[in-house]
Amino acid sequence: MPFRTDITLDDVVRTVMKLARNGDRITLLGICPMSQEIISSSIELATEHAFPLLFVASRNQVSEDEGGGYVMGLTPESFLRKIEDIEKSHGINPYGKRPYLRFVCVDHCGPWYKEREKNLGEKEAIESVKTSIRACIKAGYSGIHIDCSFKPPANVKVDESKIIKLTLDLFEFAESERIRLGKPPVGYEIGTEETAGAGITASHFKESIKKVLTELKRRNLPEPIFVIGKTGARVEMLENTGGFDYSSASSLPLAAAEFNMGFKEHNADYLSPLILSLHPEYGITAANVGPYFATAQTRALLDMADMEEKKAGENKSNLYNVMGSAVLEKAPFHKWLKKGDEWTADGLKNMPAELRAITLVAGHYVYYDAEVRGAINKLFDNLVKSNVLKDPEGYVNLAIRNAIMRYVDAFNLRGSTLKILRILE
Repeated sequence: MPFRTDITLDDVVRTVMKLARNGDRITLLGICPMSQEIISSSIELATEHAFPLLFVASRNQVSEDEGGGYVMGLTPESFLRKIEDIEKSHGINPYGKRPYLRFVCVDHCGPWYKEREKNLGEKEAIESVKTSIRACIKAGYSGIHIDCSFKPPANVKVDESKIIKLTLDLFEFAESERIRLGKPPVGYEIGTEETAGAGITASHFKESIKKVLTELKRRNLPEPIFVIGKTGARVEMLENTGGFDYSSASSLPLAAAEFNMGFKEHNADYLSPLILSLHPEYGITAANVGPYFATAQTRALLDMADMEEKKAGENKSNLYNVMGSAVLEKAPFHKWLKKGDEWTADGLKNMPAELRAITLVAGHYVYYDAEVRGAINKLFDNLVKSNVLKDPEGYVNLAIRNAIMRYVDAFNLRGSTLKILRILE
C-alpha cells in the first residue's frame, strides 16, 4: 500500500506553527513504539480522531544491529513494514475519506546512546551512529533526531562546542546519505544539551541555535524543523520528578519560533493534566512520550495476572514472576532509578514492593522474550477458558488507548489532521 509522499514532516510542523500564530494551538505527540499493541492502538486512534501520527523509535527499540531492537527484534526496514501491515489490517488508505498522516522518526541518534556504545571511543561511537542513520534513511524514515548529548567514557572529553561540531558532522553525513540514496527530504531535529533536567535561559538557548544555524548555512545544509529544549522534565521510576519549569516552557518555544523552528520537548511522561494542557498554550510544537504508554500496557498485564491468580484454576501463567525475573536479568532497569537508589538485581529479589515497581517500569524491555511471551499467551488463554475475561487483548488495548488519549485531548489534537490538510491541500 503506497503511503502519501506529497506531505513531509516539515510541511506538518510548519503548518502547526502557522496554526499557532493564528491562535489555533496544538502540540504534536511523538509516540515511542515499544510494542505491537502500542503501534496498533496509535494507528487506530490517529484514524478515529484525525491527528497526525509521529512514531519516534529510539536506536535501542528499533536497531540495525544483528537481532534488531528490543521491540520484536525490528530493524528500521522491518519496522516500516510492520507499521504498513498493521495499517493494511485496519483498512487504512492515506488517500481515502478518513484523513490519516503518519511519520516515522529515529530518536536519540547520537554517540554513546546504545547500551553497547557506553564504553566506545569517539571514532567507534560515531561510526555506530552513522550506521544507524544510513539504515533509517534507506528504510524511508521521515525524521532524524541528532542527539550528541550523551555522556561519553571518561577518556573522551566533550563540551558544548564539541557537541555542536559532532551534531553538525552527523547532520552533514545524514543529508549526504539521503541524497546519495535518492530519498525524499528528511526533517531534522537537533539539540545541544541533554533532553532531561533543568531548563536553560532563553538567551543561552538562542546563542546555541545561532551557532548551529550559522554553520549549517555555511555547509549548505537544510534548516532543522525541531530544536529540543529542556523544560525541567525528568522521568524516574513511575514519576516525572524534574519539576516542570514554567519559565523555560513558555520562553524557549518563542525563541525557537524566532528561527522558524518548532520547539520539541522530550520526557513528557507522567506530567499532570494541567501541565499537559499548557503545552499548546506555551507553543510547544511537539512532545515525546515513551515509558508512560508502555507502563499502561504492563500494568494491564499484571492486573490480569492478579485476576488469574485469584480466579483461574491450576496451571497458571505465573506471568509476574516470569516477567520480573526477565527484567532483573535482561532489562536496563537501572536507567530509570531515582537519584540515590542503588538497587541491584540480587537485592531486588528480596524487595517485593520495589520489584513490582521495577517490573512496571521496565517490563516493556522483555515483552518479546520467549518465556515472557509464552506466559502472556498462557495468561490470555487461562482468562478466557476460566471465564474471567472474554477479551484480554481488548483489555490491554483499552489501557493503552486511554493513556494515549490523555495526551491527545490535552494537546488539542482531535481533528488536527483536517486542519493541517485544509492548509496544505
